[in-house]
Amino acid sequence: MARSHLFLLASIGLTTATDLSTLPALLKNISADIFPDLKGISQDIYAHPETSLQEFHAHDTVVDYFTTTKPGLWDVKPHVYNLPTAFQLDFVHKPAGYTGSEDEIPVVGIMAEYDALIGIGHACGHNHILLNGLAAASMARQALIALDIPGRIRILGTPDEENTGGKGLLRDAGAFDEVDMWMMAHPTSANAVQPMGARVDAQANFVGDTHADAVRTAYEALVLITDLGTTLPSGTTATPVEDVGMFAINVVSQKILLGIAGLSLQDVNATVGALLDSTYIGVNYTVAEDDEVEKGIAVTMEGPGGHASEGTKSPLRLSIETFRNLTNSGKQGISFFLPGNITATELDITISVRPRYTMDLDSLLKNVTSTITSKAKSITTDRPYPALEVLSTPGDRFINLMHDADHDSQTNWNFSTIAPAATDAGFVQDAVLDPSTKQVLSTFKAVFHPNFGICEPVAGAPCGFNHEPEFEQTAGTEYSYGRTEIVARALAQIAVELLDDKAFMREATKLVRK
Repeated sequence: MARSHLFLLASIGLTTATDLSTLPALLKNISADIFPDLKGISQDIYAHPETSLQEFHAHDTVVDYFTTTKPGLWDVKPHVYNLPTAFQLDFVHKPAGYTGSEDEIPVVGIMAEYDALIGIGHACGHNHILLNGLAAASMARQALIALDIPGRIRILGTPDEENTGGKGLLRDAGAFDEVDMWMMAHPTSANAVQPMGARVDAQANFVGDTHADAVRTAYEALVLITDLGTTLPSGTTATPVEDVGMFAINVVSQKILLGIAGLSLQDVNATVGALLDSTYIGVNYTVAEDDEVEKGIAVTMEGPGGHASEGTKSPLRLSIETFRNLTNSGKQGISFFLPGNITATELDITISVRPRYTMDLDSLLKNVTSTITSKAKSITTDRPYPALEVLSTPGDRFINLMHDADHDSQTNWNFSTIAPAATDAGFVQDAVLDPSTKQVLSTFKAVFHPNFGICEPVAGAPCGFNHEPEFEQTAGTEYSYGRTEIVARALAQIAVELLDDKAFMREATKLVRK
């Protein structure tokens, strides 16, 4: 282990200041002592999911643990930066005889998320991001003491990743100013050090004189967005991520209800059945008479949601194609309604626009909104999320660690160019790219953000993708907690190495704007 560490650092012109050959074994021993308690916190957060800026239980559980159960380990600051559910934990180790100022001691920051999703709990696995942050930082803290290495560590509890971009709010408040190197790790279905795309959500409101008018107008807009999606640049999606008539940011619906009046049950069944081919992976439907509307037929469409359905045909897509088919059929007297919601004359949908690069956000958003502006009464947009780019340092080091026996010989770790979703960690990095080559020219802060798989490779084990109900089950399994422990040890080792080696830290933060 020591040889591979020295070889890697030497390959980029760096040297170690301390013999860290015992660090992997030391971190394993530290983890055995501290991880069970921290895992218990994560399990408690999993059992009590809280959504955007409402994570009071999560905040209080962490703060109480480090002020009451384990006092004195960290300088604990609750309710920081004008966010009631944000917290900050600070630690500094000054070896005996250290004569420099505390400001001269290097510092690494670790971010922790803990917000859940509306209706499907921790289906993005943020309970593991909290656990990873607390565990990696706590392991690194103990290792600094044991090896007598000067260093500072900051844990920043970051609320509301899913909705309004909590890290953007924290950046506005100066939360990241004092630390140049930030790390975190996100659970998903596979291992990768990869970029994350940019994102902006456009909320469109549709109004009709009658319920049927409103539904028709909203679905006409959905058809336009669907067709626009086929013309967008590679790596870009413009996906309706809300059910018509509902409002749940960043949750792709797994169940869509569409009512059809003016056709027999047999005709509706035949129409939907003809559309449901092999391209609708995992999607199914049922039809039934609906007593709310005269001669009304309710179609219930179910299937995968989450980020995965943005690139596949979802239940909502099946409802859109059903609407398109019947509207273009030439049959007279057909109208549409929302079962269980037949009095609404005002409906909302949200289109999540996700290009690979931040620089493409404005033009793509304009393209999307101009496409449906004639249908919508109003269109509003939320705060754009910048893309998160991959920085090779410490990415190379992390991949090297994950391949070794101390970290379970996970040879499926590699760099990837695929950007599977968006993250508000992009606010912290705030990368400036060359418009032609897309090379990173500078960043606000250095951010390392690997995505790690928590799906057990066993037939029948729950998996799915982030934001799907199955992934919520995955995030509560024993296997998933074991994966987080391994990643936390690797991040802890990198944190210690960064704090120990000034040249390594300079290399990792060389693009940070001064």
